[in-house]
Amino acid sequence: MIGLNACQPPSAGTPAPKESSPQNGLWRGVIALNDSIELAFNFRWPQRADSLFIYNDEETIKAAVDSLGPDRFRVQMPVFANYLLFQATEEGLEGQYVNPDAEQYRLPFHATYGDTFRYQSSQKPCCAPDGRWAVQLETQTGDPKPAIAHFESNGPNVAGTFLTETGDYRYLSGSISGDTMRLSAFDGAHLFYFEARLSEDSLRQGLFYSGRSYQAHWYAYHDSTLQLSDPDTLTYLKEGYENIAFSFPTLSGGDTLSLDDDRFAGHPVVVQIMGSWCPNCMDESRYLRQVYQQYYDQGLRMVGLTFERARNRATALERARKMKRDLQLPYPILLAGATRKDKAEEALPMLNHVMSYPTTIYLDEKHRVQKIHTGFSGPGTPVYPEFVRENKAFLQRLVGGPKQSP
Repeated sequence: MIGLNACQPPSAGTPAPKESSPQNGLWRGVIALNDSIELAFNFRWPQRADSLFIYNDEETIKAAVDSLGPDRFRVQMPVFANYLLFQATEEGLEGQYVNPDAEQYRLPFHATYGDTFRYQSSQKPCCAPDGRWAVQLETQTGDPKPAIAHFESNGPNVAGTFLTETGDYRYLSGSISGDTMRLSAFDGAHLFYFEARLSEDSLRQGLFYSGRSYQAHWYAYHDSTLQLSDPDTLTYLKEGYENIAFSFPTLSGGDTLSLDDDRFAGHPVVVQIMGSWCPNCMDESRYLRQVYQQYYDQGLRMVGLTFERARNRATALERARKMKRDLQLPYPILLAGATRKDKAEEALPMLNHVMSYPTTIYLDEKHRVQKIHTGFSGPGTPVYPEFVRENKAFLQRLVGGPKQSP
């Protein structure tokens, strides 16, 4: 990667080098999380080399490609600030994965053309992991966190996800070789890797890696009875409060917006607590965009309160504007917090806590709290269709039917 950003013009009398793109078709990319763990993902480099497409099971992510000179490229991820820098070589692609909001966050990246697998399966799978699993995830406090895993396999190939009380780990895909199962997801910013030893009735010696530093142990067993906490009961108004209130700056940086603004008066309102760094917020935002478009004419209004994790306010505004633009969000987004030090529970003291991003507050036309939903289990989970159906019935009551008691 030496000289990747220092492309020099050709000297006088020397013909300009011919610029070439990586070969069109499927590639296997690998980001080294550490010396022993490689996060693999698949992507397609199309004929028109201004974008590439990243695949996670049923998910397709379109990322923009910028040429930095002969055989050198930058891939800017949608929504998130992270990017890939690499150079095309005879062996493939070599470069780095960069998180600009973290100190010295550069991980080795390479890719090979024509490899359609995610992880190689050199042995026949011992068994199929299909179905629902009760999971115990290790935490930093030492108390295991419950989760539910769902897997589906087709020969050595396996896909699935993990659901927790604060969200899910999105579209995971991978393979089984013998009794070893490996899965990963790369959405442009989040690097999720799971592995475990598989048997008919358990998943043992589980390891979970997220990014360059976080790792945890986990195990699982078949159990159809485990239930996670109801996401509508985890966050609530503190005693003594009857409603919420806020006033935060808009992304234009020139004014503020509060719930008392005329545009919200007499309307039911959805208040989304979010962040541009949050994968479940991305999934929820796409869902809420559809809700907004469907129910706006019936009076529903929305506003997003974003809590960024940037180094300063200017960068936070840049990140939030990119999120709003890339997700094509039609409702206003307010900068409620700029850095990691800005806490949602301090900005919204009427809530008992904000244990997850996103957290979404549903208000009736008098701005009384009707529901607070913690976390979001998105389209990569089997519970998403049921959530959409139940929330549709709730929204129809919110915009036109009888309201619940405050």
